[in-house]
Amino acid sequence: MEFISQLVRLASRRATGFNPILQRNQSRIIRKQFLTDRQAHSTMDTTIHSAGIAEIHHVPMSVIQRPIPSVLDEKKVESLMETIKGETSEDEVPPIDLLWISGSEGGDYYFSFGGCHRFEAYKRLQRDTIKAKLVRSNLKDLYHYMGSSAPKYLA
Repeated sequence: MEFISQLVRLASRRATGFNPILQRNQSRIIRKQFLTDRQAHSTMDTTIHSAGIAEIHHVPMSVIQRPIPSVLDEKKVESLMETIKGETSEDEVPPIDLLWISGSEGGDYYFSFGGCHRFEAYKRLQRDTIKAKLVRSNLKDLYHYMGSSAPKYLA
C-alpha cells in the first residue's frame, strides 16, 4: 500500500520537478529525496499496472487488440508523431501497457485500453512495432474492462 501512496504523491507533484516524500518519525517530519530526477521521471512514465515491470518489448502492432474506440486529441497525436520521428527523441515516448492473456486452448492475446494517442501515432507512422510493457493478466482482468463483451474464445 505504501508503494501506491508514493506513486500517487509523485504523480500529484509531477510539475514541480523535485519530488520529496514526507515521512513521520517520532513526531517530527523528515524530508528525504525518494528518487533522483531521472528516476522520478521514468517512474512517472509508468502506470499502476506496470510500475513493477522494467522490461520493455517491441510488440508488433498487428497483434494488439483495442476493443474500445479511442477519443483522440489531434494535436497530441501530431506532437507524438514528431517526437517519435526523431531517433533520439523517440526514447522520450513511454511504452504502452498491454494486458497479456494466454488463451485456455493456447495462443497469446494482447489487449490495449490506454495509450491511445501513442498507439495512433505509431499507427499513422506505419511502424511495425510499438514499445510496450506486458502486464500478465487473465480473463477476469479482461472482464473488468469489457464486461460481457469480452471475447468468448479466451475462456
